[in-house]
Amino acid sequence: MSVQHPQVTIQDTETHHLSSTHVDQEYNILVALPPGYADSDKTYPTLYATDGDLVFGAITQLARIVAFGGEIPQLVVVGIGYPVHWTKTQPFRVRDYVPAGWRKEHPSGQAGRFLRFVCEELFPWVETAYRVDPDDRCYMGDSLGGLLGLYALLTRPEAFRRYLIGSPGIHQEDPEVFRCERDYAATHTDLQARVYMSVGSLEEEARIANMRRLCQDLQGRGYGGLHVTMRVFEAQTHQSVIPYFLTGLNEVYG
Repeated sequence: MSVQHPQVTIQDTETHHLSSTHVDQEYNILVALPPGYADSDKTYPTLYATDGDLVFGAITQLARIVAFGGEIPQLVVVGIGYPVHWTKTQPFRVRDYVPAGWRKEHPSGQAGRFLRFVCEELFPWVETAYRVDPDDRCYMGDSLGGLLGLYALLTRPEAFRRYLIGSPGIHQEDPEVFRCERDYAATHTDLQARVYMSVGSLEEEARIANMRRLCQDLQGRGYGGLHVTMRVFEAQTHQSVIPYFLTGLNEVYG
């Protein structure tokens, strides 16, 4: 006879369900509160993580450890996930994280709609339900989630103050992100954001080269308020680099 044991849970976390009219989708919204939240009247910065089904536990615990050491502020972490097992989320990720026209193999991407959900539905819900600072939001996304982060930076830069972008999906020849950056530069002289991008040295050469080019383009514009850093982690693949990518918290809150 098997013994039933209680499931492991992360302390001070909650799961909610939020439906979007922009995407016609119900999302799992995972929220981690900092220590002492219930006993204080403080407001906190927020970190919004895509692929919440996979990374919520890792980013929550890492953020808590680093904040405990005083290296970053205490955060309210918000993971955005889906009501399916994490192994079945790829079709949702392609739909939500890929901007229309940016990937030939994924022509039906609807990142614009997903970003409207985040800005017009998720933000108001979080900022009503929790004591958070609406002027200090951080975005975190990896791979296709990193692609979405670049899209947000260049089309709705007011949405987030900080960006953690890991191994973004710009490994194809002359990706659309460069056109988008040129369009932004044509009408703007400032870009108020701290941006950290990272990649593994064993990933596609084109992905690494495109990241370098984009960082150089952004830095070369002389945008007021923009701080960009990039790291290439040696001997790391697209998957193994993820724990290293998360250490960028120190960079965006530095």
